[in-house]
Amino acid sequence: ETLHSMITKAAHPERVFAGIVQQNSAIDEDCLAGYCKRMGAELTKDAATGTYLNQKGCPFYEQFRFKRLSDLEAKGPVYARALQAELVKEDDDDFCMQIDAHTLFIEAWDVRILNEWGAAKNEYAVLSTYPTNVHDLHKNSNNHWEMPHLCHASFAGPGKVANGRASAAANLERPLLAPLWAAGLSFSRCHAERNVPNDINLKSVFAGEEYGRGARLWTHGYDFYSISRPIIGTYYGGEKGGGGSGRFDAKEIDASTKRLSTLLKWPNSDQSDDAWKELGSYGLGKRRTLEQYAEWSGVNTITTQIRQNCIVSYVPWIDKSSEYAEYEPIGNEIVKDSMWKRQREDKKISEAPNGDGNIWRSFKSIIIKVHG
Repeated sequence: ETLHSMITKAAHPERVFAGIVQQNSAIDEDCLAGYCKRMGAELTKDAATGTYLNQKGCPFYEQFRFKRLSDLEAKGPVYARALQAELVKEDDDDFCMQIDAHTLFIEAWDVRILNEWGAAKNEYAVLSTYPTNVHDLHKNSNNHWEMPHLCHASFAGPGKVANGRASAAANLERPLLAPLWAAGLSFSRCHAERNVPNDINLKSVFAGEEYGRGARLWTHGYDFYSISRPIIGTYYGGEKGGGGSGRFDAKEIDASTKRLSTLLKWPNSDQSDDAWKELGSYGLGKRRTLEQYAEWSGVNTITTQIRQNCIVSYVPWIDKSSEYAEYEPIGNEIVKDSMWKRQREDKKISEAPNGDGNIWRSFKSIIIKVHG
């Protein structure tokens, strides 16, 4: 259903690709087979090899990249998200969008979300929040377009911070800077996925890991924004249709907890040089500090204190000389609020589904990263 919605609701499906980490049991339907069946071009399964054959011309079949695991090989959502990175093509994919498997899209979602990203005027913008409930996708909540805005959190154990229930931001004219990152919707240039990949060593972690990824993104120079209008919706609660709670290993949980505790400088955590070297490429960035993020987000894992901080302002990078390290001009819209140079005159991107905004004309593809 998610893949079918992604393709059929896109204004330009030829530019949309999906990287799927599938973790199915023996009785679950294959995601690609289900999509093609919905498209009226059912796949044929080779009895000898178990592979699927596209003999009926399933639309956009070649735009789906798969990593298939059994449910027995699953090691939690962070592990699955880390595997998604293997499905991103560095030379081909411009924008990356991470979602959950139980997600639906609105009409012309692809152009709309690019318009949102462009409106942030920030090459390092990450559009991220809890998606709207799928049943509210086309509703103007309380007649002033209330949108989920993440600024509440609580501690869920050593090194773990759980995002709280979303607050609401109303009548937004552009994306709103937000203090927290969410895994259910994360849309950015793909260099965010290359520079700050999900930690593949965080196995058997189901909740409380989002703050760690958010801290890494923010200290690497990325900024989070709540979107101004619904673009995707997700099924919540029992409507998700999940097949179970997963199988978690006690040793993996302990190792993951220690990694997160070191990363977030949790009290009495291992802060030795060896512990930080063990984090490898999954450590903090150098453009901002964890201490700055604690003050800015209101969540201090160093002192284990939390305060609500829903209205935030942009924090400049420490090292000005590195501000354009990954910068690749893609049109007139890329400016960094008051902190970045204007490349050219800032022009508004057309909001029409088939508008001629520079971002839309010049990018090659969006890849949607799904796990389930």
